[in-house]
Amino acid sequence: MTGQPELAQAGVAEAPVKLGVENVAISYDETTVLEGVSFDVREHEIFGIIGPANAGKTSFLKAVNRMDMFNSSMTVDGAIRFNGVDVRRVRNVYGLRQRIGVVFPLPVGLPMTVYENVALSPRLRGIRRKADLDVIVERCLRRAALWDEVKDRLDSLGSLLSGGQQQRLTIARALSQEPELLMLDEFSIAVDPVTTMRIEDVLKELKQEITIVLVTNLVQQARRLADRTAFFLGGQCVEVGVTEDLFTGEVKDSRTRDYVEGRFG
Repeated sequence: MTGQPELAQAGVAEAPVKLGVENVAISYDETTVLEGVSFDVREHEIFGIIGPANAGKTSFLKAVNRMDMFNSSMTVDGAIRFNGVDVRRVRNVYGLRQRIGVVFPLPVGLPMTVYENVALSPRLRGIRRKADLDVIVERCLRRAALWDEVKDRLDSLGSLLSGGQQQRLTIARALSQEPELLMLDEFSIAVDPVTTMRIEDVLKELKQEITIVLVTNLVQQARRLADRTAFFLGGQCVEVGVTEDLFTGEVKDSRTRDYVEGRFG
């Protein structure tokens, strides 16, 4: 790589570590779904995670966000450090989730209006003035490429939106937390291609403000968005590298090349 992309990657390499992952293993009862995973995610980068189904990608996101506390069969070993602090040693888990937003594949709208879906988190932070909430709601809906479609029905139930609109509402709600780290798991699964591209443009802009972890089965989406990418396969992190390198043949493991070239998946 030469020129501007090379300079951009140099910037990523020099940025502070936002998420440090060291020898992480995840299991459900006696079944191990991920083991020996280690890598760093740097501030203000989009870090992609690709791999086929059942590779451990979603379980990894759940571990970062401490969602294992809702599943007694899920065990997490190793260290996941957010801003240098192991997430498993954080006492205020809800405060941790305020700083780490997550959007899963299927939208889960709260049983309230579009406006209140986005305004809830700011209200919980103590923001009460409607004028302030109005600004936050509009900004987050615009970032999620949804404002133009819902600005005249903010008082309608979010559950009445289409599937793709509900997914974008979930993204807007995550952004209303003002997270430092935003994790997205197959965000485009229920979104049409045009809207997907709009959200991708938003993510490119957002990385100037926050760090993004993007799990996707669409390898070309990772290529368009991610500064660096990890390839998960069979419960292991096979390889981590500059995204474009993984697509241009500069890989350490032939399975990475086979996957990105569509030979399996």
